[in-house]
This record gives sequence, structure tokens and C-alpha cells, in this order.
Amino acid sequence: MKYLPLIFCLLMSTRGWAATPLDTHNPQQVITVDYFFEACTVIGETAYGMVPHFDCETYLYGILDTYQAVNAALPVTERACLPAKLAPWQLYEALSAIDSSTSGAENAAAFIVKALRNVYPCQ
Repeated sequence: MKYLPLIFCLLMSTRGWAATPLDTHNPQQVITVDYFFEACTVIGETAYGMVPHFDCETYLYGILDTYQAVNAALPVTERACLPAKLAPWQLYEALSAIDSSTSGAENAAAFIVKALRNVYPCQ
């Protein structure tokens, strides 16, 4: 019993060691086009910053999976005919070829969806 306060203090001091992004409870941030391209060009350097541990590949998978899930419900003019096995790196290459200098503060997901429609049109 006399060691209980010491054990309690040791346990409480380990709470400061956030091991995963879920431990930090950061507020939601908007991923801008500028941030997306900056974070994606420096692989492995996103442990800190606006969005800690941001992962470009996972972000692109999320956009691709969501877009494919809702694509059939969209009006024909807003659809993209994506290749069956479009990988995130292929999408990133297509996005890199697009001039994004005027879209820097725009939401990256909206920019990517517009690019999908232009790069992979259904007509």
C-alpha cells in the first residue's frame, strides 16, 4: 500500500507519451491543395505540422473509394470513368501534371474530384 502513490504517479506520467495520432485529440483541419502537395512531396516528414501523421496514399484511397461508391448516383455530367485498378500513385502523377497554382487554398478533396472528372471523363 505504501507504494501505491508512487505507482499512480508513474502511470499518470506515461500519459504524456502520445503514441498514436488518436492520442493527441487534434481538431479537424481542412486539407488544402497546397498542404496536400507539400505533405506528399516530403514522404515520412508528417509526424508534426497542421495534420500530424498525414498519409497521402490513405487520403487518396479514401477519396477514390468514396467517389467510386457514389459515382453511379451522380448526374452523368459529373461522373468520372475511373480505371478499375487506379492506384493512388497513378492519381498523384495525374494531379501533379495539373496546374494547381491558383487552387492553393481550395479544399484538396474538391480539387481531386474535379481532376478525376477532367482526367477520366466518361464521354
